[in-house]
Amino acid sequence: MARKRRTNSEASKQFDGFMRRNKAAIAAIVIFALAVIAAALWLNNFLCSASCFEVKKVEIVKAGREGSLYIQKEYFNLEYPVNFFAADPVMLSRKIKEAHPEFQIVVLTKFLPNRIIANIKDREAVARIKVGKILPVDFDAVIVSDTRDLDSLPLITGLESQLTNPKAGTRVKSKRLNTALVDILGRIYSRKEFRKSVVETIDMSYPDKAFFVMDGITIVIGNSDFDNKLDALAVTLGNPKVDKSKVDSIDLRFTDAAVTFKPENK
Repeated sequence: MARKRRTNSEASKQFDGFMRRNKAAIAAIVIFALAVIAAALWLNNFLCSASCFEVKKVEIVKAGREGSLYIQKEYFNLEYPVNFFAADPVMLSRKIKEAHPEFQIVVLTKFLPNRIIANIKDREAVARIKVGKILPVDFDAVIVSDTRDLDSLPLITGLESQLTNPKAGTRVKSKRLNTALVDILGRIYSRKEFRKSVVETIDMSYPDKAFFVMDGITIVIGNSDFDNKLDALAVTLGNPKVDKSKVDSIDLRFTDAAVTFKPENK
């Protein structure tokens, strides 16, 4: 026990001696560390409060459609200035989308000292809906302001009667439309078997008997089990014994696809 006390006493004396011999160096290190901390605090305060780093608006940049070199510029004015370094890209992107629901993708890039650019991708129409008048929509059921010729897009009819001419940028809340866009059109477009096929219309007037016209053939698909039914459709249309030019309709609501042929001209 006495030996342990002597060891502790010797270690304490050695530490005291080290501190006395290196007092100046230790003081210099402490002063340097405090100076670094003070400089960091000053720099942080300067970067977060200097007016030269204030961002008052976000520059909106949209490239022209279909590879065009035309670049459209406009500005999104912020409610109040934000500091360049404190600006949250996720929050700003969300605010821009809330103000412009017609924007599908918003990617922000920051440039010192106070410039933020938002690269925009507009929503593109994938179908047309008939609600009072004919309007283009994307896969998210948002009305888009697409100025292209849209006559070749599928026309979706038979939607709920309370839907009347929603404005561009409005998300249409409709179970029937969601089924038509996601469960029917989206699945068809995602399958390689139908890559060259053209969907002309989708009728949702009777959801339990939903049907669409593809390549001139009426396809009755119902309202469930879409993947298996499209598997059956692919098998039926891929059967070399089936002359598609003579097929009038295919009903997929049964275990085996029911094929109806066009009447022969006498």
